[in-house]
Amino acid sequence: MTDTAPKPENPARVLRLAGHIAHIFIQSKLTPLIIVGALLLGTFSILQTPREEEPQIVVPMLDVFVQMPGASAEEVTQRATVPMEKLLR
Repeated sequence: MTDTAPKPENPARVLRLAGHIAHIFIQSKLTPLIIVGALLLGTFSILQTPREEEPQIVVPMLDVFVQMPGASAEEVTQRATVPMEKLLR
């Protein structure tokens, strides 16, 4: 008897760029070494990163307090806050 069923194509031919890269990593004997190296480097980085309980973070911001007794919030905004913000920018 002769086998008349079509033979499947070579899987390497059908692969695109990502498939070729994955195939190379799967077949390589260096892949486990790269994985272990990455894990060790990550562990070392976590252990060496300094940590503080309450870090002092400097945020570039300016707080301005304006007092205008007897004035409404809208009046303070129009007469004091807006002009001061323009000056401080």
